[in-house]
Parts: sequence; C-alpha cells; structure tokens
Amino acid sequence: MLSKVGSYNYHIESYACDFTGKATIPVIVNCIFQAATAHANERGFGYDDIRKDNVAWVVSRLSIEMSEYPEHDENITVETWIEGVDRFFTQRCIRFIHKDNRVIGYARTIWAAIDIVTRRPVDILAWRPDLADYVVPDQECPLEKLAKIPPVNGVEPSMGYTVRYSDIDINQHTNSIKYIEHTLNIFDLKMFKEKFIRKYEIVYLIEGIFGDKLKLYTQAASENEYLIDTKKGEESICRSRILFHPVIAGLTRNPMSAVE
Repeated sequence: MLSKVGSYNYHIESYACDFTGKATIPVIVNCIFQAATAHANERGFGYDDIRKDNVAWVVSRLSIEMSEYPEHDENITVETWIEGVDRFFTQRCIRFIHKDNRVIGYARTIWAAIDIVTRRPVDILAWRPDLADYVVPDQECPLEKLAKIPPVNGVEPSMGYTVRYSDIDINQHTNSIKYIEHTLNIFDLKMFKEKFIRKYEIVYLIEGIFGDKLKLYTQAASENEYLIDTKKGEESICRSRILFHPVIAGLTRNPMSAVE
C-alpha cells in the first residue's frame, strides 16, 4: 500500500502571483485541490475511479492559515493526508513546506461524496469502507477545527455577479475557488498593500449553477476580521471568514502565526 501521506511539489509561476509578487490564496487553494486529487487518484478513490459509481467528491469546508506566501519562481511542497472518515464526510489535512524546509502553513478541508444523478450525499462508510485504511489520526495539524461562520444580515450587498461559463467546473456547479476569488474582489488594493491574509475560512452550503445571480454581503467583525455571506436571494450559497494581518517590513509574514 502507498504511503498514507502524499507529498507533491509545485513551482510558483509569475501568472500565479498578484501585484506583490507572491502567490494568492486562490493559488494556494488550487495547490490543495491538486494535491488532494493526486493523493486520491494514486490510492484508487480519485475522480475516474469513483465516477464509475456515479459519485463525485465535493469540498464542504475549508480553512487555511499561512505565516507567509511563496514568491514568484519559488518551489513549495504540499503534504496531504486523511485525518478521519465518517458516514458523510472525510477530513483531509494539508501542510505547506517552503524550499528551505520551513513549514509556512496548514489547511483543513472537509469533503462529501455526492451521487451525481440525485445530487444527494453518499454514505461513505458503506460505499468505500477501505478509505479507513488511509486515515492518519496522529499526524500533526495544529490548525483549529473549523468553526461555524455566522450569516451576515442587515447590510447592503458589497457586490454582485452572475454565474457564467468560466465559473462552472467539471461537476457542473460553481467552482469552489471562484467563490474565494469573488470574496477577495470586495477589497481594494490598499488593503493588500498594507495587510495579508493570515487565515481564510469558507463553508459551502448549496450549489451555485449557471445563471445564478449572487450577491456578497460583508460585515467587519473586528479591525482585521471580515465575514462575507454569498447569497442567491435570501439563501446563503457559502460563507467566508477572512483574518488579515499587517505586512511586516514589506514582507507577507506573520511572526506570531500559530502555524510556526
């Protein structure tokens, strides 16, 4: 049997960076999804394997905390493992390692298996009991368990958009990363010049499909913490929590991060 922990290397290209020359949160999340996909494919429960059962993996919740971000032309290593499996969800952890072997971040993700015909959750323990063989319960992931993100009410929308072709993924719903990109577009460049995202959390509640008209509602929970509720009408599609941290000496690094 393959190692329970997968390790994958990624090179940060210039097109993956923002105006600061560093990788963005959507790029880091893309690395998470690529590593999770490779890990699952190598072990027999990836897209092609489970498609035969009319099943697809969908991310339900995600939390990521970075002490710093890789720069253009740097390499990072992404390690991933399954922390737990229960009836309707699997818990997957991720660790980001800089080229000099420093740990610069962690992430936690929760995945559900859905029937692609009925769009209903699949009982994972009954469908694929072998997934339990890959659980690594004692691997360190110091990131806190994902907390509830409250709704945002009583404010005017910060922005809106209509789901179009470029938003739709292989499962025919809105790509998970697109929601993240739209939440970041709420803030102006001044915010990202002065601060960087220390922690980003998102919970996906219902599917967004082509043609949906969505609005984003924002609430400042504190000076550096923002809640964003993406809604279709009165119904929440997803909710995000963003925790910013001031840029120190021109570097997107947080010397007090919990991930160090």
